[in-house]
Amino acid sequence: MVAKTALKARPVSLPPSAAKVSRDAGSRRGSLSAYNPPYAHTLEQQARERVLSQDRAADLAANDWAAQSGIDSITINAVGTGLRPRSRLNSKRLGISADAARQLQEDIEAVWKAWTPQAHTRGMLHFEDLQFLGLRGMLKHGEMFHLPVMLDDPGRKIKLAIQDVQPSRLRTPLNLAGDPSIVDGVQLNHYGAPETYWLATPTSATSRIVNIADLDSSQFTCVSARLGHRPGAFHLFWHSEEEQTRGESALSPGMNLFRHLADALDNELLAAVTTASLPVFIGREPGGPVLPEYAQQEEDEDGKKRYYEEARGGAVMYGNTGEKPYILESGRPSPNFAHFSEFVLRAMAASLGIPYEVLAKDFSKTNYSSARAALLEAWRKFLLYRAWLVRHYCQPIWGMVIEEAWLASLIKLPAGAPDFYDARDLYTQALWIGPPRGYVDPVKEIASTVTALEERLMTYSEALAERGRDFDEVMDERQEEESRLAGFTIQPTKVSNYKEEPNASA
Repeated sequence: MVAKTALKARPVSLPPSAAKVSRDAGSRRGSLSAYNPPYAHTLEQQARERVLSQDRAADLAANDWAAQSGIDSITINAVGTGLRPRSRLNSKRLGISADAARQLQEDIEAVWKAWTPQAHTRGMLHFEDLQFLGLRGMLKHGEMFHLPVMLDDPGRKIKLAIQDVQPSRLRTPLNLAGDPSIVDGVQLNHYGAPETYWLATPTSATSRIVNIADLDSSQFTCVSARLGHRPGAFHLFWHSEEEQTRGESALSPGMNLFRHLADALDNELLAAVTTASLPVFIGREPGGPVLPEYAQQEEDEDGKKRYYEEARGGAVMYGNTGEKPYILESGRPSPNFAHFSEFVLRAMAASLGIPYEVLAKDFSKTNYSSARAALLEAWRKFLLYRAWLVRHYCQPIWGMVIEEAWLASLIKLPAGAPDFYDARDLYTQALWIGPPRGYVDPVKEIASTVTALEERLMTYSEALAERGRDFDEVMDERQEEESRLAGFTIQPTKVSNYKEEPNASA
């Protein structure tokens, strides 16, 4: 039997090297002595700050040219005219022939093409438009909220439709504000995963006069996060922190810059307009002449009278005795204002993660190398958003459409193929192709693509996907063209023996 020995408490001393370690980042000395970030500790404070931030971002996106340019640049390049899926079935893993897989791919894509014009619940948007709207809303509000619903319309073969919802409707009911499981309108399970979404749906009688924050649960709709294996809602946002439940606008890090630069430009423009009007101040010496009868009079806030006279353009005026004119001049904008504005725009572009040239649409100071470097950096960001949208939005909806098409017998599985639910992931595999990148110098970049193909460093599918095309689609077109061109010969142009007659008047 081993005897138990009592542990004696003794002070732990730091090694000499460790005792001398100092970290300025956590100190209260020097310029950091007053640096105490005002973090919001309560959920209510965080919710209020998020709502205010979203409102400010929406205002900037609607009224500020730079903010709108940044959001549009990302959305147009990442989504543009829409991301198009191409069914990619692995015939070997499905245990079917390549021909059967190709036929099934064509059937799936035909069903998808027929559904995309009916994707919107209100019938106003195609699915490609919903992609654009969703990503733009995510950048502006920090999140997108779309609902998959089933429309009971006899004219629809696929009942699935997507409803776009304003994210500001996602709130915590006033009478449930004390429920710890509801965080900013999202009810979480014990793992912290979304379980239910609370959407404000005020009645028509109160929607115009009542603040959404003052509504109780009777005027909310509960939406389940999942319905079995299918998503019940698409509440998507870019996760930048742990345990995050709501999104943050892409404009938030640079909101100060966007707002202040807009104010500075407005003030400089007003100063330029005021200076262009050539105001003249007439100084009257003591004992000078009386004011003319036609001088107009007004009073300022202190009750002091001010007199002014409007001058006609091109007029020559002669002053009276005892009067001295002072032309009001403005030194604005300063010679450095353009450089300062460019610096601020570069900081704003960095806050969005895109190059200055893309934000300001200014390529005047670039050459081929710098323009290509800027666009390559920009496309890293665009492809990041594109892949994010495909993973969390496009691909799940693609799978839901295929599943419903199979349940409705719109597509039939080949003989010997596994059941749909036994190989659902295999049946819903797809390659999503977006708009092409475009070229800075087409000759150089196409030559580099050809070299990569010849050296087996790139596949034709990759090369065509960069141009926004699908390999199978292109090969079918090429085959059709070759068959039509096979019996077509170009006749040589017959050269006329006509000779111009000399000018008779010469």
